[in-house]
Amino acid sequence: VVAEAPPAPPSPSGAMRTAVLADANSCAVPEYPARAARNGEQGTVTLALLVGANGKVNDSRVQKASGSRELDRAAVSALSLCQFKPAMNGGSAEAGWAQIAYVWTLE
Repeated sequence: VVAEAPPAPPSPSGAMRTAVLADANSCAVPEYPARAARNGEQGTVTLALLVGANGKVNDSRVQKASGSRELDRAAVSALSLCQFKPAMNGGSAEAGWAQIAYVWTLE
């Protein structure tokens, strides 16, 4: 799992501002969809997650599909349940977007 967050723009007041910390290591590993596994489907899906001030995912979008609709859906379902560290602005938590990629591989 690769997590990236865009740099936070400076706040107008000059207060310290941080981006969402999207660390998927604290998330449960998504279950490989049975049909996708039977068909040998693999790939990487990149998601955009809107993380609220409480650290929960409020919205999610597939930014780059894996090539398998089932793998994309499974990643959205699992990663949307994760708890993340929200963006901060002057010491206060705020909503912000994060980008996270999940790699599906069969062993």
